[in-house]
Amino acid sequence: MNRMRPSYLLVLGVGLLLLTPLPLSAQPTPHHFNGLTVLPDQMVTLSLDGSVSNMFNLSGTVSNQFLQLADLYVVEASTNLTDWTPLARLLRTNSDSSPLLYQDTNAAGLGRRFYRTFTNHLLTAFPKPSGRFAVGTVDHVMVDPARTNLYRYTPRTNAFMVTFWYPADPPAAGTLPARMWDQRWAADTNFIVRLAAFGATGADTQWALITPKLIGHYFRGVPLAAGTAKYPAVLYSHGYHAARQSASQMAEELASHGYVVVAPDHPDCWATEFPDGRYLSGSSSGDVPGRLKDMLFLLDELGRLNDGDTLFAGRLDLDRIGVAGLSLGGMVVETCRSDSRVKCAAIWDATNLQLNSAGLQKPLLAALGENNLFYSENQWLFSKAITNATMLQVRGAEHVTGCDPAWMWEIPWGRGPALAFDACLIWFFDTYLKGETLAFPTNSEIYNLQRK
Repeated sequence: MNRMRPSYLLVLGVGLLLLTPLPLSAQPTPHHFNGLTVLPDQMVTLSLDGSVSNMFNLSGTVSNQFLQLADLYVVEASTNLTDWTPLARLLRTNSDSSPLLYQDTNAAGLGRRFYRTFTNHLLTAFPKPSGRFAVGTVDHVMVDPARTNLYRYTPRTNAFMVTFWYPADPPAAGTLPARMWDQRWAADTNFIVRLAAFGATGADTQWALITPKLIGHYFRGVPLAAGTAKYPAVLYSHGYHAARQSASQMAEELASHGYVVVAPDHPDCWATEFPDGRYLSGSSSGDVPGRLKDMLFLLDELGRLNDGDTLFAGRLDLDRIGVAGLSLGGMVVETCRSDSRVKCAAIWDATNLQLNSAGLQKPLLAALGENNLFYSENQWLFSKAITNATMLQVRGAEHVTGCDPAWMWEIPWGRGPALAFDACLIWFFDTYLKGETLAFPTNSEIYNLQRK
């Protein structure tokens, strides 16, 4: 190469770490580079393309809902073809046929610059998290020794799964995002159909072919963000007969803003896929006492993890713990009321809020959809509060807007209701866990706002 001026070599990714093969009706075009332009200032503009338009032609035509999903392009760079660094993660909705353009502003002044991209189609329902951190995730199998006779699954076992999402540094080159949900649960057609009864318009058995292929914007097992900073924790409680990963978008959004989010599979979860391959069904009855014990156990477990876990030791701020819950997960209000370690509670379209007649005298966010199911309960809880309470509705939102199905089926890509709820959550926890002074979100979808 001529070392007197920059020279550039375009390298096509070869599909390293290929994911599970996708059901195809016509072969899609892999991710690839289709252009490179060196600008007068020696910066480089890359053009990338790839086609998924025929990837899930399930009934003769491409699903409009599928076209609202997006494809993630991972681009890496090198100066020697040996040492690679992440350069960009680019999103393009599947309904957009225009090439992706990216300007590498770091190329100027380099003697040589090489680029590669994975050929993989990395399909996602979510926008990229808005916080400054990358997001890591890890699963733990846990056993509560105080409940040795707990009837949690069919067949019986005391073990249950807990997922953590946490702030991380950008992942190393060659690292692809993790799957959105556990595979067997994501492919469970009975669960997908059940979601339709709760407002997930478009959810049907065909989507069980697509859901297992979706990724999140988080990376499995990567280190916690470097440094000595301690991070607040938010414990999340899923809705009745859902599962711990069912609000993974909310979890990754919070983690990107510097929170460790912890979510268990409750006794009444739909099912759990264990690392050893077991796929066990949860109880069919809502187990509020069992849920409350789960949260108490996790509060204790955070202390143990902070003492000696290889990932979290010394990095959890146990003086700043909040809880969040959806639907039946509203019982976290009682966890917050009764346990001094929990400082605040945020709930979406929640029930089981009147577990104690005194209400909750700690910071509260009660958000509901437009066609909510539990307005009177939330209004009762808000009325009991003396201060630091917020209640609101989100226009266009349904019961499942507070969890992943909103992004997959209910809401066209990037529309406001789910984003409005995200903004409220960040405002709430930043205010009452981090002590920041922030303006309340101004999203146009928020209405019927009541504050104390």
